[in-house]
Amino acid sequence: MVYVPSSLLPGGDRAMYAMRKCKVSDVGPRSVRLELPGNNQSDWIGTSKLHRKLGIALISIGDFDSEDGLITPLGKSILQFCRLLLPDDQLATIKVRSIAELSKWWGTNHAAYTHIVLIGHGDSEAIYFGLGGARKPDAFQKRLGIHKAEEKLIISLCCETGKAPFAKQFSSFDFCSTLIGPAHSIHGAVGSHFLQTFLSLHLLQGKSVKIAFNNANNLMPGPDRFAIWTDGAKRA
Repeated sequence: MVYVPSSLLPGGDRAMYAMRKCKVSDVGPRSVRLELPGNNQSDWIGTSKLHRKLGIALISIGDFDSEDGLITPLGKSILQFCRLLLPDDQLATIKVRSIAELSKWWGTNHAAYTHIVLIGHGDSEAIYFGLGGARKPDAFQKRLGIHKAEEKLIISLCCETGKAPFAKQFSSFDFCSTLIGPAHSIHGAVGSHFLQTFLSLHLLQGKSVKIAFNNANNLMPGPDRFAIWTDGAKRA
């Protein structure tokens, strides 16, 4: 069973959600065919457009000061958009104020989610929690790395977390396949715009992470840009 963009299937433009779960019926070089209703098969679809698992977790990191005016509205805007892409049982919205709370949730739930969105405040060295203050990458490795999670695509909407040293170190952790984050300070509306554009390209249109990232970055208003890191190296 795999998840495939509905747009790649017959009548997919009328589907309620962006992704559809289907059974693989035939396997070829870098492509598959999927079972469809009525004992039919799909056309050949590139494996790069498929997901074996799919779940998005939106993690809001509270700071007490800006939660009502920034973090909560930003989280709500992203959640409602994601609900147009995936059913509710493939989404999670988490609110934490300490890295210990994040670790507790992660240890129990990480296996269900492939895409993690971090909503909060940060800089080029750390993400800031309401309880405990600045947490550098080492703290995330200590709290999250112990759970041996599968690699996840992590998208940070925390300012400057697309810069080294934070991004360089964080993207090298075993639980992070790729880290995407702002290359400088950004407004919350800009973060929402980027994420919605990226997910539209990645899930709705079935583009790879790198191509969806490049296209979303090119569509950003003004000078605002994000950066993408894998295995401790900046890719763009």
